[in-house]
Amino acid sequence: MSEPTAAAPPATDNASVAEDFVDIFVSPSKVYARRAKASPMVPFLVICVIMIGLFFSSKNVLAQIFDAQMQKQMAIQMKANPQLTPEAIEKARPITNVIVNIVGVIGAPLLLLFVTLILWIVGRFFMSSTLTYGTALLIMSYSWFPRIISGVLAIVQGLVMDISKLTEPAQIGAGIARFIDPTSVSAGVYALLTQVDLFTIWSTVLVVIGLQYAGKLDKSSATITGVIMFVLGCIPALWQLMMGR
Repeated sequence: MSEPTAAAPPATDNASVAEDFVDIFVSPSKVYARRAKASPMVPFLVICVIMIGLFFSSKNVLAQIFDAQMQKQMAIQMKANPQLTPEAIEKARPITNVIVNIVGVIGAPLLLLFVTLILWIVGRFFMSSTLTYGTALLIMSYSWFPRIISGVLAIVQGLVMDISKLTEPAQIGAGIARFIDPTSVSAGVYALLTQVDLFTIWSTVLVVIGLQYAGKLDKSSATITGVIMFVLGCIPALWQLMMGR
């Protein structure tokens, strides 16, 4: 009588971290499955450094769009505060530029941490899961990787296209708003249209996949959480609509 054969140990995925940054685009479920218990700091720091780099790389290339955005904000401030003169705004421009640079450095990390907090709250308490903040940060960090492609494409378009008449970043984006004249609709409607974007939807899908394979949520709960996160991203636009803008 032969002795029972021992079961072969499960195969181990020995993919490197560098491979994660490729696989997240082509096989995200594998990335989330093998990094489910890993520290989120590597993808978090990598995406933050790249986003900061893209911000400063695009400042000169897309300067005309950034200037148009700044002029729009100044016009809103002047309308809300009639005592604010163009001369006062011009004097404050150097300080404004410094503030913009500071926001460019700390904006991405703080926004990512904040959005992760929302994801953790929704997943942990509304979906009654065991999702931890660390796992939520890992999921959200990897879900931002499509933004790298979006940022690179924006810079390339700024280099090869005439953007002198463009006033909105969405006009070089990959969504419905690209084909809409910003002056033909209200600010709220236009802001809402900017959410219907290939890279925003792609990132949302990655969140859903991450919740399943790293967060251990069932498909239904992960999908509902992803939809909630997408809707929450539309709140600023919905607020503008409610305010009649």
